[in-house]
Amino acid sequence: MARIPLTTGAGSTRSKIAGTGRQVNLYAEINPAGSPAPVTYYGTPGLKLWSTIPGDGPVRLQYVASNGVQFAVRGAKLYRYDAGSWAELTTLASTSGRVIAADNGTSAVFVDGTMTAPVVSLSTFTVTAMSGDGWYGANFVFFLNGRLIFNKPGTEQFYWTGLYTTTLDPLDFASAEGSPDDIVSMVVDHLELWLFGPTSLEIFYDSGDPDAPFVRMQGAFNEVGCIAPFSVNRLDNTIYWLGRDRNGGGMVFRAQNYQPQRVSDHALETAIASYETVEDAFSWTYQQAGHTFFVLTFPTAQKTWCFDVASNMWHEREYRLSSNQTTRHRANSHAYFEGKNLVGDFENGNVYELDLDTYTDHGAEILRLKDFPHMVADGYRHFFRQFVLDCQVAVGNGGTPVPGEPDPEVWLSWSDDGGNTWASTMVQKLGKIGEFWRRVQWNRLGMGRDRIFRVSTTTNAKFAMQGAFIESDRGTS
Repeated sequence: MARIPLTTGAGSTRSKIAGTGRQVNLYAEINPAGSPAPVTYYGTPGLKLWSTIPGDGPVRLQYVASNGVQFAVRGAKLYRYDAGSWAELTTLASTSGRVIAADNGTSAVFVDGTMTAPVVSLSTFTVTAMSGDGWYGANFVFFLNGRLIFNKPGTEQFYWTGLYTTTLDPLDFASAEGSPDDIVSMVVDHLELWLFGPTSLEIFYDSGDPDAPFVRMQGAFNEVGCIAPFSVNRLDNTIYWLGRDRNGGGMVFRAQNYQPQRVSDHALETAIASYETVEDAFSWTYQQAGHTFFVLTFPTAQKTWCFDVASNMWHEREYRLSSNQTTRHRANSHAYFEGKNLVGDFENGNVYELDLDTYTDHGAEILRLKDFPHMVADGYRHFFRQFVLDCQVAVGNGGTPVPGEPDPEVWLSWSDDGGNTWASTMVQKLGKIGEFWRRVQWNRLGMGRDRIFRVSTTTNAKFAMQGAFIESDRGTS
């Protein structure tokens, strides 16, 4: 039997003859030296209900302040988490869209693109609001060297507070003037302020001058901008974003020193180009089990893509509806709180823990799917006698099965026309706990000149696979 290892990420190219390789709710981990296969594919974490925020609407923000207190926005309401419950603090001016927060150690500010920006004392939790002649509203707020920095919406200007206060001086502002485009996004990283326009990127640093603290970094201007303002995020000691330049857009970049480096591949870029709207894309990031993930969601397209820094591979994340249709992942926000990765739901007030030992999304089945590479025998027909999945067995239903819980199953399907149509699925068991002898195999699989196998499962159990062993014969024509 020939071993067919899996080593690729997700995505279909512009033509299926070049490759079709969906990878859904599975992430790749590079195996240590000496392992029988180079890569193992594991199931992404399930969603375990952690808490429910009261009120109406989606969870728009989770923010852990510098003193360890968690805040959240659901719909128009701002809440504080306190000893297992959520205490309402105030009302925002908007009910949907992104909310950004930052604090200076004594006060936290929450901005949503309107003129109403609540200010919460981190010691007393009393609420005031940003105001005064120097307040212009903001979409973004970040802390840098004692000051809170805001963008002035619809302009190329940014402005800031006094040191460790929320007071504003109308003269405390500067402009990103390297290009005439407006500031559409911003982020602070490594004590530097990164300002994104639609087709440009400028970086400022704190010079220490009390009158004009922020100075443009010479030689760091770049003519690659940002196409989705809320896609910008910090990850793995650098910055990631969905970018564009004067010639086009729809590529994901990360900063390498001060230069944009493309991290999306042609398959992902083909998918992005097919979406009606990409400007509403947003990202969140997290680390788990030694993997660092950049999660990019396209709300209008109802798609979620995830980049794993450890493997440099992309995969899709989906939520399976009761109708068996799939949609974007449920996470709309993220916070790392008390050792847990918590995410807020995009439709309701649920806050879930991302848990690798939970195999459903709050009770909903998780569809995990992986396509194998094209199998072509120099244009000859291939007769497939046996397919043995190289996977972990004995994963569920021990000596006392859960009533109504089926034995864990895995499905095999295939395409002989380049991934355009797929055969009906064939089912095998992954084995009850203790059935380590089990062999997950399918026999008499027909003939094809260009065969693509697809493995999928919705099992409520651990799933890990490395590839397959395939026995086949080459025909004479």
